Amino acid sequence: MLRRALWPVTVQGRDRLRAILLLGAAALAGYLVTWVAYPAPLMTRDHAVGRVLGLPIAEAEKQLAEEGLKAKRESDEADPVIPAGHVTWQDPAPGTTLPRGAIVRLTASSGPAPVSVPDVTGFEVELARLVIEAAGLRIGEVDAVPNVAEAGIVVSTRPPTGSTRAPGTSVGLVVSKGPADIRVPDVVGLEQEEARRRLEGAGLRIGKVSTSGGRGRAGTVLQQRPGAGVFSPHEGRVDLVIIK
Repeated sequence: MLRRALWPVTVQGRDRLRAILLLGAAALAGYLVTWVAYPAPLMTRDHAVGRVLGLPIAEAEKQLAEEGLKAKRESDEADPVIPAGHVTWQDPAPGTTLPRGAIVRLTASSGPAPVSVPDVTGFEVELARLVIEAAGLRIGEVDAVPNVAEAGIVVSTRPPTGSTRAPGTSVGLVVSKGPADIRVPDVVGLEQEEARRRLEGAGLRIGKVSTSGGRGRAGTVLQQRPGAGVFSPHEGRVDLVIIK
């Protein structure tokens, strides 16, 4: 009775084994046909693109070539942080899976974008400095000239307003000394102290004092700059040459 009970199971097991063998043979045959018709490897050679952002463009191109990819350089773009010649953008992005020989587009930095010199005409020097530094530039030399504007007010910049310069470039200021409405008195031949009193009485100041040999009494003024009769702004300076 036991053998009769197992017999149907044994026959069923043989049929199942035969079916498995037939499926395996079919799969093997399909693989062989595919291999003969298409000899390329069946295993994919795709892999993730490496990160080349921030690298020098030549180094980035070399890394992509080692990964089996092709680099194509796009037009450079300005970047306030990344140095010129370094990669600012790559497309596709790092980590993207690509087949061998695929193209990765690279954009390199051309450096910071140029900055326009702001218009600070009419500003006091300190306010002008804040505005210029906020624009990414810095203050250079400050020159004072007679002008109808109030003393200490910016009348122009060097380079002029609207000019473009690289970030960090210095911008010179031309500041008003005030209107040139004081006639410089003649102090030639006076003692230095007397010359000082006369200039200050006119609203001016003594500037640079130097000495030189010459005819006349030692300690007296030999020359003055600007000369007598020239108009100067309030508290303008007059340089003196004293006989030694």
